[in-house]
Amino acid sequence: MPHRDLSLAEQENVRVCLRSLRSRFGTWRTVERSLPVAHSVMVDVMSGRCEVSVAIAFRTAKMLDASVHDVIAGKAVPADTCTHCGKQTSEHWRCAGEAG
Repeated sequence: MPHRDLSLAEQENVRVCLRSLRSRFGTWRTVERSLPVAHSVMVDVMSGRCEVSVAIAFRTAKMLDASVHDVIAGKAVPADTCTHCGKQTSEHWRCAGEAG
């Protein structure tokens, strides 16, 4: 079994935070530039083709003004944030995903 810095659940929590940043900033390009992360890396991370690195988790925490622990524990975004699109319930009308 390969060694992971972040568990699969922790990686998914970081992805939810990244989707929240995308919702806040408007485009993935803006998220990539603010972290900074290469476009190809972001595509691979968000599609699950590669693991979320600790560096991406740390940079995401900085952008959310939250602790790394909160980001990997899934506490950095409000509980009513959609895990699929990153929007909050009040903005959530197009996505087929569910909040919480």
